[in-house]
Amino acid sequence: RGYLIAAPSVFRSGVEEAISVTIFNSAKETTVQIQLVVKGETVSRSHGTVLDKGTIKLKVPSGLRGQAHLKVWGNRHLAEEGYIFHNYTTVTIDSKGSSVFIQTDKPVYKPKQKVLINLFMVTSDLRPVNDRVK
Repeated sequence: RGYLIAAPSVFRSGVEEAISVTIFNSAKETTVQIQLVVKGETVSRSHGTVLDKGTIKLKVPSGLRGQAHLKVWGNRHLAEEGYIFHNYTTVTIDSKGSSVFIQTDKPVYKPKQKVLINLFMVTSDLRPVNDRVK
């Protein structure tokens, strides 16, 4: 028996992050709980049930920056086996920056064809950073 937790090493403030959970050779559903802890205080929590594999989303509060602990544990009914895993790691919380969208005039080009592109740079709330990129 074993498990695999996959999560980003950098979380973005104000964004819902996805944590992937795989439990190997599981015969029953497992309740998985996730906490994001900053300076000893739980700032966000989420949970879900997983049979074999699943994804649990965790909302990162706005305004956070710096280091945090991501704690993940799985258990079954307390009358049965109790915790089957518990682990944590350190993650970085960063403010959401801008995003760049690239648009081309064709999905596929042939050799020596002219490529036309548009670049759009937007803030985290999808507002343009500049009126026009030169």
